[in-house]
Amino acid sequence: MSAQPAFDPVLLDLHDATDYAVLVAAMHDYAEQLEHEAAGDEESAQHFGHEPDDAQNAHLRDSASRLRRMIADIERQLDANSDARKSVGD
Repeated sequence: MSAQPAFDPVLLDLHDATDYAVLVAAMHDYAEQLEHEAAGDEESAQHFGHEPDDAQNAHLRDSASRLRRMIADIERQLDANSDARKSVGD
């Protein structure tokens, strides 16, 4: 038995370059913030001589990686759509 997905797939209308730029920039910024939080915890732990929260830092970095994979998937789909339009002479 397979697990039910948490959400159904959605289609975002990114034909407006500004909508695309805002979405991708926000995703990049959040990924960087998550990486920064993990690095900050590690630096703080080292400075104060205690153990970093490895589980939390791994979670933060995993979330940042997920965001980057979603960005790459958006780019891949946009490129595929563009190539398809070109092949039909749009």
